[in-house]
Amino acid sequence: MPKPKRLGWLLTLAMVPFLAGCGGPAALRCQAEAAYQRLAAAGPAAPVPSDAAPRSVVYFAPREVPAPPAVPDAQPEPERPAAPRAPIQELSFGDTLKIDLREAPGQIWSGTKHAFAKPENLLILGVALGADRVVRHNLDGRVRDELRHDDTSLAETGDFGSVIGNPALHFGIAGAWYLGAVHQRDSRHHEMSKVMIEALVVNALATGLLKVSMDDRAPNDEHYGWPSGHTSSSVCFAAVMHQYYGWKAGLPLYLLAGYSAATRLEDREHDLSDLVFGAALGWVVGHSVAKGELPEVAGFYVLPYGGPGAGGLMLVKQW
Repeated sequence: MPKPKRLGWLLTLAMVPFLAGCGGPAALRCQAEAAYQRLAAAGPAAPVPSDAAPRSVVYFAPREVPAPPAVPDAQPEPERPAAPRAPIQELSFGDTLKIDLREAPGQIWSGTKHAFAKPENLLILGVALGADRVVRHNLDGRVRDELRHDDTSLAETGDFGSVIGNPALHFGIAGAWYLGAVHQRDSRHHEMSKVMIEALVVNALATGLLKVSMDDRAPNDEHYGWPSGHTSSSVCFAAVMHQYYGWKAGLPLYLLAGYSAATRLEDREHDLSDLVFGAALGWVVGHSVAKGELPEVAGFYVLPYGGPGAGGLMLVKQW
């Protein structure tokens, strides 16, 4: 495929979220409205602990919650909103699985929007693509030649690096985490494991779509070399854990992801440029999906606001 055609494919894929209306003002308004509707259904929110409170808070549209209007006897009873999902502690194992499978397509679409509908994420991926092209035209050939003639210590552990970077391993860990949380009725880990699976699915779909559309050859002459799926998946896994547990969990996993990427280079499965963009893609998807469970408007988190006789939304941002 000629290079201009490949670039056209890439630009078309980057515009998909905007063509679907994910990144415009209307989407932000719908996001805020959805958060307000959740607030109205759930009632006043619990106060934020003082030690976790942000240093500045902007309140948005707090208003008095009106009493429901009287309905004349002649009119039919208005349709009631759908009942909220029961807590996991009240559901059987099978019922939880059915509900999560039913909600999975919507969650994956939501994760896709979190990852690719934000200008800052597209900017990061654009910079990564530029770096990728620089590496491709200046370093890939040189690295290929050096690895063709010289063996390094990584050659002896390449199989281990391939295993720890394999997306199948990451999905297996996330699936075991999810099943354990459902079995134990642990709502916190249930939600966290679902987000991990969501991030891995979004990353796998994005990586696969790019591989098929570009169809670059790897150093071993196999198809679909760019970007590296092992690197994007392992960095995505590390990014979600970093988001949840901080650097103590994130740093070792980032180092393992880097080690896996280096072994893929040594085994001539990928060029250096494949690893550069794969790492950027996994980092963007992992962090964005994990952070995206809280809706944002113009850089502010949208949180419920409630008090005696009043309710609304507040916009929260930390400086």
